[in-house]
Amino acid sequence: MSIKPKTILTKFVLTLLLFQASCVGPAPSPLTTPTMAPDLTQTVEPSATSFVSPTPGGLPDIQDKPQPVEITFQGCPPEGDGGDPVLNRLKNRVDEGQYIPVQFDALFSLTWPKAVERRMHSEWSPQDAAEISRYEGIPVMVEGYLADAKESGPESTNCHGAGSAHMDWHIWLVKSAGVDRTRSIVIETTPRVRPNHPGWSIPLLHEIVKNQEPVRISGWTMFDPEHPDQIGKTRGTLWEIHPIMQIEVQRNGQWVTLDSLAGQ
Repeated sequence: MSIKPKTILTKFVLTLLLFQASCVGPAPSPLTTPTMAPDLTQTVEPSATSFVSPTPGGLPDIQDKPQPVEITFQGCPPEGDGGDPVLNRLKNRVDEGQYIPVQFDALFSLTWPKAVERRMHSEWSPQDAAEISRYEGIPVMVEGYLADAKESGPESTNCHGAGSAHMDWHIWLVKSAGVDRTRSIVIETTPRVRPNHPGWSIPLLHEIVKNQEPVRISGWTMFDPEHPDQIGKTRGTLWEIHPIMQIEVQRNGQWVTLDSLAGQ
């Protein structure tokens, strides 16, 4: 019996298709996603700080705050040489943050439990400590005006070091030009941060006070329980921005750093 050429061609095509099918594995299930090998050469950028702010410009509620970075400065450890070691460590942090714009009133009107006043952290109740901790250590950026600035004296935070290089600067931030210190937020520069800002100086800050120029302060929120007697005298709150990490001044409608104004 003779085989027709058409039949031979059909069988050849079928054989070829079967051979190709045997060389290809089964199709992946539509419910299974193939696992990709990690790219070990890829640089992963740090994620932004996650926070919830009740209102624009209000103090955010940060669940996982950045842990303070501390250094020993000219032989002085982060905890200082006496006083409240926890408070000293907070004052002596040196890390930058992702600063969150906050309105002046949001920090100024923040309350605190009276029981913590003039007491070391180790003496606070867990409830009071939790209340303070909620808003302490937030990287903020606050606008306002300066009422005054001066160098403070020796203190345990800086191991009672002598000389300007070992002193904090007390600066008073107010909401509006011409407001005095009774309605101020105390903000402080520290010896551990100022080496990064050689252009900062007390005379330059006095010039800004005199000219009533707007300023923008970036730094860390901190609660200082040591000065309740100064409320309504040299400060309006025990909440501070301490340490200050950046000072900017508004000139010709633009924010410029205090460092850039040195020598002008």
